[in-house]
Amino acid sequence: MRKNLEVPKDKKGNVKNGLHEIGQISVDSGQIAITDPCREDFDLTVDTNFGDGMFPVYEQWENHERLALVIPLSTDLQNALREGVEEKK
Repeated sequence: MRKNLEVPKDKKGNVKNGLHEIGQISVDSGQIAITDPCREDFDLTVDTNFGDGMFPVYEQWENHERLALVIPLSTDLQNALREGVEEKK
């Protein structure tokens, strides 16, 4: 992860509802692998829609509970790059 971002909180210190970016993953292989750090092999490997680049990581919060970790596989930057490559063909 390139950077860790603070999740926005209200005046009482509770995390606000919604999606909050917590960092980014650098991808060089066109795949994102998810595993427990104590394991030697990957539990899950997912192909990205574009390939290489920086992929944002978000946490989904509702009612002060973290519900999900979200990694969009298609960002605005990657879509623009893909369109530029397709136009040259």
